[in-house]
Amino acid sequence: MSEMWINMGPQHPMTHGLWNLRVKIDGEIILDVDPEMGYLHRGIEKISEVRHYNEIITLMDRTCYVAGMSWEHLFILAAEEALHIEPPERAQWIRVVSDEFQRVASHIMWYAAFVQDIGLMSPFLYGMRDRDLVLDLFQSYTGGRLTYEYMRAGGVRNDLPPGFLAHARTLTDWLMDRFVEYDSLCLGSDIFHQRCDRLGVLSAGDCVDLGVTGPMLRAAGVKRDLRKDRPYSAYDRVDFDVAMANTADVTGRYLVRMEELRQSVRIIRQGLDWLEKNPGPVLADHLPRWLGAPYAPVGSESYQLKRNYPKGLGFSATEEPHGEAQAYVVNEGSEHPYRVKFRSPVFANISAAKKYLIGYHVADIPPIMGSVDVCVGEVDR
Repeated sequence: MSEMWINMGPQHPMTHGLWNLRVKIDGEIILDVDPEMGYLHRGIEKISEVRHYNEIITLMDRTCYVAGMSWEHLFILAAEEALHIEPPERAQWIRVVSDEFQRVASHIMWYAAFVQDIGLMSPFLYGMRDRDLVLDLFQSYTGGRLTYEYMRAGGVRNDLPPGFLAHARTLTDWLMDRFVEYDSLCLGSDIFHQRCDRLGVLSAGDCVDLGVTGPMLRAAGVKRDLRKDRPYSAYDRVDFDVAMANTADVTGRYLVRMEELRQSVRIIRQGLDWLEKNPGPVLADHLPRWLGAPYAPVGSESYQLKRNYPKGLGFSATEEPHGEAQAYVVNEGSEHPYRVKFRSPVFANISAAKKYLIGYHVADIPPIMGSVDVCVGEVDR
């Protein structure tokens, strides 16, 4: 009997985080797989029940450590609906620009890690170099490079600093040239095509049945993007194309993410143009004191809001870099939510592993799982 189970994880370079992929093999052929999660669980949903709404932002940055701004936005949208708060228009545009810069940073991080998985070293160095420039931009207006704590219920913490728009435009020009370089390093490489073409195929039907979303779904030919289909913030006022491929394999997922990088820059440039022409407040008026409003005397409107805030339910769904994320918030009128629930796209994408791994070789696992873009923090929460 040559069949046996092996463990790839929880501490394995392929996993890109703490999780374990149990693989049943016959020689080098994969017969079965069993993804095991739970090594990183931190109880973020439960902790959120005893934190003020804006204190939960700290947890969102740590939900996915390469897409903190995207998770901040997801939670804030649900919280604002539950709290009956409408953010200023300028804050909504700043959120869109921040989201897209975060998508760029996340996809570049994926690119750098993925190409190293398949044996290409130079693209890793170039990708990490360019991601650092995006983090410099985040640092200029949030003070942080990885955890930002920037968005607030009712808007954002502060406006963009002087010189930000010019700096951001220069960076977008630089990045567009680098994306051409990325493609030449990968698509012109025989190693890339031998390790990626026709591997990890997951059909459109299987994606839909298993709840797989994001670049994996779009690489299978399904034109689904919440920024288009269920627009939020200012996404209904920007022009961009949904990145698509039809091969449903590792190469298709690469092509989708590369095109998404270009479309993100396109969105960012439109956002920068709007922000340059439209100054204004970045935080809503008449917020209760515990949401960041200035000190309110006893008996004032803000003081009364602190004591008697209306109840509500909030739901949000956003297109974060890995796929469709969802948040549900129950507001019972206190300073902290009664219940918070999140839906992670990567949880569904990993759970479908049997469909896109069985029948391939053990050596195919790193490029296939790399194409999934696993962020374990948002899976375990």
